[in-house]
Amino acid sequence: MSFALVKLKGPAATWDDLRSARNKKRKRGSSIRKKNPVNLKIGTWVRILAELASKLFLAGVIGYLFYAGYNFMISTPRFQIQNVSFRGNHVLSDSQILEWLGPVKGENLISLDLVELNRRLSEHPWVQTATIQRVFPQGLKFELIERVPYARIKKDKVYLMDNFGVILSPEKPEYRDLPLVILPDNKEKDLLNGKVLHSLKTMHYFNKLSFFENNPIEAAKLIGHSRVLFVTRNKDVQIQMSMDDLNEGFKNFMIILDSLEGDNLRTKMIDLSFKNQVVVREKLKLNEILISTESQTN
Repeated sequence: MSFALVKLKGPAATWDDLRSARNKKRKRGSSIRKKNPVNLKIGTWVRILAELASKLFLAGVIGYLFYAGYNFMISTPRFQIQNVSFRGNHVLSDSQILEWLGPVKGENLISLDLVELNRRLSEHPWVQTATIQRVFPQGLKFELIERVPYARIKKDKVYLMDNFGVILSPEKPEYRDLPLVILPDNKEKDLLNGKVLHSLKTMHYFNKLSFFENNPIEAAKLIGHSRVLFVTRNKDVQIQMSMDDLNEGFKNFMIILDSLEGDNLRTKMIDLSFKNQVVVREKLKLNEILISTESQTN
């Protein structure tokens, strides 16, 4: 009896055989590519174009779905505005705001231009700042900060003005205790350049003094080109100052304040419009003020 002996290969020999087989496949593939280069290029381009077409198709489907969904949302009654709420408005009523803005209820919540709506609302004289928010599915929320009246301005008629010099509206009865500034027609520029506001602040400083506690200054009349005349509530004390140097005039008044405390000033006018001096004289009558104003402005 005879036996065939089979020699087992070690790991190294097995790895060499596998590497040799892989190299043969590479050579075979390389020879095929060399024989058919055109067919391979065509196949590559066909594959690329097919992938591109599929991606374009998918993008088109997604775009159409977005377009159809958007058209549905802006046309469905589910997103028509029905509830409008306001916060922060104390002077303006809800109906006044809606009248200023135009029709809002019934508009589509998605397509409504909030930037344009906010711009229109901010143009209202009483509105200092405003924010608008969508409240899904059918709501709109307004939050306002209104301007605060600071004084009354008398031109052709009496108006309310805030502390930035913005004219708000004609005078309202609840604000008749605010200080009054009598502004001639040709003094609009003083309102814009801040002279009137500075005068009002000076009036406020005067009224903090104990001297004016029971008889505060409540009116300021612009005279000529650069002077302002403050008049107390009882109209028995007048203070004339230069609008170009209000701080200096106030300092001069503080220097002589002690000497005025016991004086009878019911018929006096204190002139602080001169540099480094104070003049106390008989107060001007109203018709004299008007004549002086007309002569200086003509």
